[in-house]
Amino acid sequence: MKSFLRLSLLNSICLYAVASFFPGLIISQQFTHLLYSGFILALVNTLIKPLIKLFLLPLNLLTLGIFYWISSVISLFIFTKIVNYIQIIPFISPVINKSGFTIPSLAVNFIFSLIISSLLLSIFFNLLNWILTEE
Repeated sequence: MKSFLRLSLLNSICLYAVASFFPGLIISQQFTHLLYSGFILALVNTLIKPLIKLFLLPLNLLTLGIFYWISSVISLFIFTKIVNYIQIIPFISPVINKSGFTIPSLAVNFIFSLIISSLLLSIFFNLLNWILTEE
């Protein structure tokens, strides 16, 4: 139970951190909503994600694990359908000009926003888990 509460708290922190700088993930900033969403995300990752990995096992075996990230994307999509006050939206990134180098604006649709959100959440979660793990 203690490890599940730790996972819930880490997921809440990761959701808040990613939503604070990534424009494709919108989350309610209320503390109770953050804790509830972290709890639900931990439940989804504990119960539903292994089933998704099991269904995607033939695809992962054929591609030698290239599509392993799809399970995270599908579980994040299911999570956003369960929790109403978390949204993943398409967005348009602004133009970036630095020292004569210009990156044009980029329109990111829903699928790519979902993929980027999933990637950022797993990076932050693994980083925080690595920092807080006792050796």
